[in-house]
Amino acid sequence: MKPLLEEQETIINISRTNDIASIYTSDTRYMTKLDRLVKNNPDEWKCTSHDTQEGDVVAKYYECPVKYISFRSKSVKRELTEEQRQILAERLRRVKNT
Repeated sequence: MKPLLEEQETIINISRTNDIASIYTSDTRYMTKLDRLVKNNPDEWKCTSHDTQEGDVVAKYYECPVKYISFRSKSVKRELTEEQRQILAERLRRVKNT
C-alpha cells in the first residue's frame, strides 16, 4: 500500500565529514526524477528501494556526491534598458545566423 500524499516526504542528509549525500524519498515525483539521474549516471548515483509485502515500492534511498545537491533561490528578473535589449537582440540574431 502506497503512502498517502500527505505522508510522502523527501529527506536529504549531508554530513560535513563525508562527501556522499543520502536522500530518502517516499514522494513519487522525486523518485521519478532521481531514478532518471541514477539511470543516466550509474557511476555516481546509487539507489535501493523499500518494498511492501505486496511488492509496491513505497520509498527509495539514493546516494550521490554532495556536489550534486544544490539549493537555489528564486531567480531575479533583470530590468533592461531599451539599448540593452537591442544589444542582446542583435547578439541573438548573430548567433542564430551562424
